[in-house]
Amino acid sequence: MSLPTPPSPMPGSAPRQRASSSRFSSQDNGGYTDNARTLVVHSGITIRGTIENIERLIIEGTVEVEHLIAKEILISPEGLFRGVAETGSAEIAGTLEGELTVRNTLTIRASGRLIGDAECRRLQVEEGGQVTGKLGMITSPLPGAKDHNTTAHTHEPESSANGQTA
Repeated sequence: MSLPTPPSPMPGSAPRQRASSSRFSSQDNGGYTDNARTLVVHSGITIRGTIENIERLIIEGTVEVEHLIAKEILISPEGLFRGVAETGSAEIAGTLEGELTVRNTLTIRASGRLIGDAECRRLQVEEGGQVTGKLGMITSPLPGAKDHNTTAHTHEPESSANGQTA
């Protein structure tokens, strides 16, 4: 008994694989199988509006959104992001204009420009990378991390015996 042969592609059709010029597409896909919930905005494409339910955003073109939440944002040297974003990690080799919150590592490559306000837990800036605006560091423990210090992390002035602050 022989196995049936798979159907041949339609005449004139090409396989559904596309070679990408993105330096990000050749990288490890961060543990996401088959680039699940990954959006790639290729060079020459502009997206304005709302983007929802993505894990990974790779920007080679232009993205303009009011608010974006993703696990990972990668901006190629030609890429431009405008808006507000919250992410687990971010790599900027292009330009980000707006506000950015990164729960883990923010990497700004030599060609990268961050224009606006950002906060992150860890920061890596290659020589030549530019930050214009306000940059804050997140110092609170990661959600779910065990806090070995049982005292509150408030920075209120201590009171002396006479009721004045020290």
